Amino acid sequence: MAVREMLPQKKLYLIVKFLRINLIDAGVSPEMTFDKSRRFRLVNISSLLAAGTTLPYILIFFQKEAFLGIVALLFFLSFCSCLLLIKFGQYRKSRILLYVLSCAYLFIISSSLGRDASHHLMLIPVLLSIVLVFDFEEKLELISLIGLVLFTFIILEVTDFSLFSISLTTQESRLFYYGSLSVAVLGSTTIGIFYFYLFGQQLEKNLEMIKTSKEIEHTINYFSSSLYGKNTVDEILWDVAKNCIGRLGFIDCVIYLLDEDKQLLIQKAAFGNKNPNAFEIYKPMDIALGDGIVGRVAETQNAIIVENTSIDKRYIADDQRRLSELAVPLIYNKKVIGVIDSEHPEKNFFTERHLNVLKTISSLCANKVAKAMADQERGQAIKIKIEADRIKAFDQLKSKLFANVSHELRTPLTLIMGTIDKHIRSNASDDWQVLRRHTDRLLRLINQLLDLSKIEASEYKLQKEPGDVMKFLRVTLSLFSSLTYNRKITLSGTIPDDSLWLKFDSDALEKVLFNLLSNAIKFTSDNSTVELTASYENELVLKISDQGPGIPSSEIDKIFDRYYQANQQRTSGTGIGLSLTKELVELHDGTISIESELGKGSTFIVSLPLEKAHPEQVEVNPSEKIGSVSSEIDSNTNQGKNNLVLVVEDNQELANHILGILQSDFELIQVPDGVKGIEIAQQRLPDLIVSDVMMQHADGFELCQTLKENELTSHIPIVLLTAKADEADKLHGLHSGADDYIIKPFSGEELKVRIKNLLKLRKKLKDKFSQIISLDSNDIVITSVDEIFIKRIISTIESNMHNEEFNVEELCIQMGISRMQMHRKLTALTGKSTSAFIRKLRLQRASKLLESGETSSQAAYAVGFNSLSYFTKMFKAEFGSAPSEFMAKQL
Repeated sequence: MAVREMLPQKKLYLIVKFLRINLIDAGVSPEMTFDKSRRFRLVNISSLLAAGTTLPYILIFFQKEAFLGIVALLFFLSFCSCLLLIKFGQYRKSRILLYVLSCAYLFIISSSLGRDASHHLMLIPVLLSIVLVFDFEEKLELISLIGLVLFTFIILEVTDFSLFSISLTTQESRLFYYGSLSVAVLGSTTIGIFYFYLFGQQLEKNLEMIKTSKEIEHTINYFSSSLYGKNTVDEILWDVAKNCIGRLGFIDCVIYLLDEDKQLLIQKAAFGNKNPNAFEIYKPMDIALGDGIVGRVAETQNAIIVENTSIDKRYIADDQRRLSELAVPLIYNKKVIGVIDSEHPEKNFFTERHLNVLKTISSLCANKVAKAMADQERGQAIKIKIEADRIKAFDQLKSKLFANVSHELRTPLTLIMGTIDKHIRSNASDDWQVLRRHTDRLLRLINQLLDLSKIEASEYKLQKEPGDVMKFLRVTLSLFSSLTYNRKITLSGTIPDDSLWLKFDSDALEKVLFNLLSNAIKFTSDNSTVELTASYENELVLKISDQGPGIPSSEIDKIFDRYYQANQQRTSGTGIGLSLTKELVELHDGTISIESELGKGSTFIVSLPLEKAHPEQVEVNPSEKIGSVSSEIDSNTNQGKNNLVLVVEDNQELANHILGILQSDFELIQVPDGVKGIEIAQQRLPDLIVSDVMMQHADGFELCQTLKENELTSHIPIVLLTAKADEADKLHGLHSGADDYIIKPFSGEELKVRIKNLLKLRKKLKDKFSQIISLDSNDIVITSVDEIFIKRIISTIESNMHNEEFNVEELCIQMGISRMQMHRKLTALTGKSTSAFIRKLRLQRASKLLESGETSSQAAYAVGFNSLSYFTKMFKAEFGSAPSEFMAKQL
């Protein structure tokens, strides 16, 4: 029975709700301000009242005058159209149409019914105008409406309210009088009541907003205080979840954070049933972005209140099912970073108040979490940088250690190889040849370790230069012929005969080929074939094939791993060579792969994307010119014991080895370090210096730079010996002034040839400086420290040319060097002693004076000769004729 009674009430409620939404609230949206929504609703009420009052007049007019009945019907429809216009957002047009139609319709009624029956109806538009548009910013519209009403009154007065007059009895006129009066009063009263009703609603909303604002303010203060000192993400989230329950009366609160990479919302904090222990979540659940209510909130960035989860298909039950849910996104910088979610067992539990307060909390939480995340990322970045710096420092230390160890290894290796070479020349025993092969292998291993350390430290730089790569491959392949002779291995090369110019690093490519070819020869069978095939089509492709045991498929992927050694004989060794090969290939942006079949052999395939070049692009590197070895020796040049060579070496065994190589050809001095070397070089002025690079107190680079910057020793050729074989160290030595650069280990014959070539070059330079004597000091173009020194000497002698007391001692005093140093310096540069140099300059000046017309005696005294006979004797020795004969030739 109770259910039957409720059905009509529900239907009535639904009808009223439908009429309110579609008639009274037509065009009104939730985001509108109160004033705007009030105006919309008042226009809608006025349109409904106007349409409603036309209905009785339609019936009356159809009975009295059909034409007026049709006009009344049209006005009814027009008033209804005002509702349609405002429903589609045309508020202003709807309101103007309502005013015009009201005045026109009341004018027709008043003209039809007469003054006594309807003149008070014109009060309605006046009241409407006051209620609807009395607003300070709409005064012009109000004045226009009042003007329209007054115009209507004037027309009615002029026409005496009888333009559309119909015949009415006295009783009918009285009935219409009271009816019209009732309509006017009822309409105005209805609008007035509704107007004040709307203001009452707004007042309630304002009070609610004030209350909400205060609550939000208290919430901000509370959570700001609560979150103070919480600096990690977990601390912040757990604190917010706990306080949401305490402040808002929730029974649970779960906070999710978004994992952007996985596109998942992950539970990070929870209070309620899902929180059995502190900082613990019972069966934490992840929700995909877009799934469920929480996922939908994260996807749309819009908060959601679900009044009844039992009819919402998006609801996902967690630990237990609840009937209402509230979810608010955590938004920072217009991006969702998480969601705060709460559920309740009661339907319709969550209100707008809960929503507004939780939005405030989510904003505070999002800002705090974002800052904590940024701090964590910044801290992590600092840790990563510190770790990277530590690794970099360790790599630099490791590289330095490798270089120092290499130096220590190469020094004894040089001694060993020198001794082996000496015995090989005097004794053809196979034992010495075996020792030599093993020392060569040890040297290669040291070089490979150094190369790998440089690659790890990103210090290995490719030096690509144009070259005929096919010629390079043919020459490199021929170097391996001696390794295959005894085992009767055929070394085959399928290499095009034509030239192919590419830009490549010859040293790196040589190391790649050496490792692959030596491996192939080492592991191939006797009486078999090792083949190198080369082709080029946009990239250089090299194939090195052998007929060895092959490599198991399970080990092919590991064959290039550093220090990897498989059980198979194929990969015996240190495991460095192939790793270095792969690194060098990848430095060229190339690839290396293996094709292998057990029992049939293996093929290594190298692909290098090398750029084409032209022979015209080849440039000779000056440093290579300086460091090149030439076996050309001038047999007529005096290269004997009169040449003094200074050897600067801290390893006494290696120093003795070098002295043993040079003692038959040169006079030698040996010192143990760079400081002593600089001191002896300045005292003795040797003809050439051989110096190690890595020494205590002062290294070879410092010795070289010091001596080359000193005008007293700048002329001395310097040869540097070092274990540092890379291009950068070589250039460093050459830039410091070194005349040659020899890499350990070296052969004794190579060292002697390089020294003799440098001495030959120094003799040519001596001839050049001997010609400078004939020049005026102002005519010398300064190009080196030695030329500056010569110019200073000539200038000093010229300024004292007339002084017969000026001699060698006086010159040395003015130049600031000892007599012996002056003698050795001038002899090294010009081949003349100091006294001979002064005499030659005097005679050169005298010849110019004779050419200008001076007498023999005048010229002699002008250049410092106090004996005319001695002047004549010296002049004839220098120029082949006496001064008088010389003057006669000039005439």
